[in-house]
Amino acid sequence: MSNKLVDICVNLTDDAFSGKEKNIIKEANKNNVSKMVLVGNDLESSKEVVNLAERFNFIATAGYHPHNAKDWNSKSYSEILSLLKKDKTKAVGECGLDFNRNFSNPEVQHSVFMDHISLAKDTNLPLFIHERDAFHQMYSILKNNIHDCKNIVVHCFTGTKNALIDYLDLGVYVGLTGWICDDRRGKHLRDFINIIPDDKLFIETDSPYLSPYISRKEPGVTSAMKHLNKPEYLVEVAKDVAKYRNQSYDYICEITYQNYLNFFEINE
Repeated sequence: MSNKLVDICVNLTDDAFSGKEKNIIKEANKNNVSKMVLVGNDLESSKEVVNLAERFNFIATAGYHPHNAKDWNSKSYSEILSLLKKDKTKAVGECGLDFNRNFSNPEVQHSVFMDHISLAKDTNLPLFIHERDAFHQMYSILKNNIHDCKNIVVHCFTGTKNALIDYLDLGVYVGLTGWICDDRRGKHLRDFINIIPDDKLFIETDSPYLSPYISRKEPGVTSAMKHLNKPEYLVEVAKDVAKYRNQSYDYICEITYQNYLNFFEINE
């Protein structure tokens, strides 16, 4: 298992990757990124990632990102439910709350997120959660509604130490991205990511967003590397997570791979 990496959030249906999926995966494999979770963010992307997961032997999620909650309608629950019954679909989401830009109004986001929690309970599948600038509301919802939920991951965690402690108290898993590598935006995370238990830690790229190279200045780091994240760059996230947790790179690879198997109930 040594050095095998799992990227738990790849937006492979993003326009930046369109038509390049096979090469993106090939380059990731060269960097020992052997497994990916392909994430859906609305009905069409969820359908696409399920098909891509079947094509490339990965796993997928199905759901509506909070930005797209406004597009949820009377058919959405049954449509997503049908995708969640596919063999390669292993989690409900990406779903949650994002009050940073409010592309969907907060009331609609809340209602649609509650529907996703119901989907997770109906299917006995994990919840794949996005939260930005909505911690208090998210924590309240989870605290009051997750008693029957199987597993939960708050992906792309970028919040405060107190928020992290509260999430961990709920028993959720936590995903860390290239923010940990960013001297401008993610520096604060370095002081407390060591409190995440080994068995609750995930690493991810959230590609094509959040490049780990965004604030790097060394020779060889191109503008493209700074602004177009790829699954192959997960190595950089793993290196910095290992550094700031005072653990070895190999150990981070090992525990995050095992967490992937446990969380998504993958049998190898």
